[in-house]
Amino acid sequence: MKILSFTFILGLFFLYFINMAMLKTAILSTEWSIHASTRFLLGFFVMGVSCFYAKSLSFKNSLKLILVIVILDYFYDYYIDAYRLNFEIILHGIYMLAWGALLGFLAAKYWQNRQ
Repeated sequence: MKILSFTFILGLFFLYFINMAMLKTAILSTEWSIHASTRFLLGFFVMGVSCFYAKSLSFKNSLKLILVIVILDYFYDYYIDAYRLNFEIILHGIYMLAWGALLGFLAAKYWQNRQ
């Protein structure tokens, strides 16, 4: 539980500084929070739980699934005229995926050890 809490708090700390440095905003807007949480949850469930912990998906297949969902998200942004495909946004998305994958793996290990 300690490592899970530490990873969550450290991730929030880095997220704050990444938002300040790359996006020049301390508080995420509702629309931006949806995009960031989508990438975090993809990392948590697809990479962390399904790929790394349960090994029900291969790494290659999980990356393909994530890539398809992220591309569909960018197409949606393009369709509603909120096109935001630049280097900083891609780096932020990679951070959210990696943080979600790490927390998903640690949470799955924690839940299994509790039973």
